[in-house]
Amino acid sequence: MLVDFAGKVLAPRNRGVVLDLAVFLAGLFLVRALVILASGVVQAARDDVRAKLAVGLFFAVLVLIQPLGPVLKRWSFHQRNTFDTESGAGCLLFWFMFAYLAVMLVLCGTAAVVLGEVLTNGGGGANENVGVGLILAGAVWSVISVVLVYRYFVTPKKAPRWTFLTTPAAEHLGDAFIFLNAIGFQILWSSVTASGTFREAVTTTPLGRPGSITDLLGRLAVIVACAVLLYLPARIFYLAEDKHLALTSATILLANLPLIVRVAFAPA
Repeated sequence: MLVDFAGKVLAPRNRGVVLDLAVFLAGLFLVRALVILASGVVQAARDDVRAKLAVGLFFAVLVLIQPLGPVLKRWSFHQRNTFDTESGAGCLLFWFMFAYLAVMLVLCGTAAVVLGEVLTNGGGGANENVGVGLILAGAVWSVISVVLVYRYFVTPKKAPRWTFLTTPAAEHLGDAFIFLNAIGFQILWSSVTASGTFREAVTTTPLGRPGSITDLLGRLAVIVACAVLLYLPARIFYLAEDKHLALTSATILLANLPLIVRVAFAPA
């Protein structure tokens, strides 16, 4: 009976809700501790090359795993679903790809700059070319990632050459990368919102007296928009399967609730 219940909960059409709950629990118990650790590493990165390398590798890993989930899940997804890229949802998806590209360019650019500083180690000449090369490689990878993510929703015309991509194991591995991606974004977003500069910008909005209703509503609008932009790159792969679940909107909000509340009600 327990096995049957677990099977229903973890069914493909419910994995988006499971992701939302996992991110919510991580936001409550895990992400905060990791943010404190990450903040210490970022502070140390000003003088410590190893800390700076750790920061650069975090961004590099985050951008490298972006397309892995959709590539591994694509065949299995289309065996259960049909998605019309020319429909209204497909049109929204197309325009969302531009926002996704912007996010990827920022992440890749950050990784390239930080790793470039580590590799050049203050040198000039040929060493500076390494940094430029990393930035160009990051821009190319951003475009490739967006193409692979969009292709996830395009029905494949034939089976993939690598048989492994047609197996349930490939889909499970793809889910693992998507979950890891979502947690990574939460750590990044939480680290940014925990900074003094971000808090000052949020708590000095010209929307009324600090702490007033209009001030809180203004903060909520900004934070919700940012949270959705950074959560959708991972969550979007499940929306096509659970879009008919009445629970979906509530669990997506729940996933981002700890962060939204923490920032929206931050003291001035």
